[in-house]
Amino acid sequence: MSTLGIYCADCGTECERITGREAGARDPDLRDAQVWACTVCPEAWAPCAADGSAVGLPAGEKTREARAMVREHQVERLVGEALRQCPNGRIIAEERVASFLAHELRLPADEAVIDRLNLEWCRHAWRSLQCASYADVVRHAQTYRPRKAA
Repeated sequence: MSTLGIYCADCGTECERITGREAGARDPDLRDAQVWACTVCPEAWAPCAADGSAVGLPAGEKTREARAMVREHQVERLVGEALRQCPNGRIIAEERVASFLAHELRLPADEAVIDRLNLEWCRHAWRSLQCASYADVVRHAQTYRPRKAA
């Protein structure tokens, strides 16, 4: 078992490190790479980072697809609105959207990362971002910006 305590987003089972081929990864770049995989859920896995941690939380195909949909259709839509106003502002726009999403989901910022969400949280994220505009994101950033130390 894992000593780092990496758990499946779908069932909560502790995951183990195996090869992508053993986990059922279809991406040729991941077949021989190490991944974190759930021992209970079929094809629930997440890529292994260089430091040995998981990139996000291991999840099954439906959850990974939901994460991709939220990212591609909602987050990128909001970031695209920002880039129309400021073409070089991708990094700040992504940070603002992530902070807005964490606030909307009422989760700590490190738990509201899209690659850590389970299927139900992806649904909440979709609904939260679907009605939002980048102007809402900016208002949130201005309201909840961290105060500078004196």
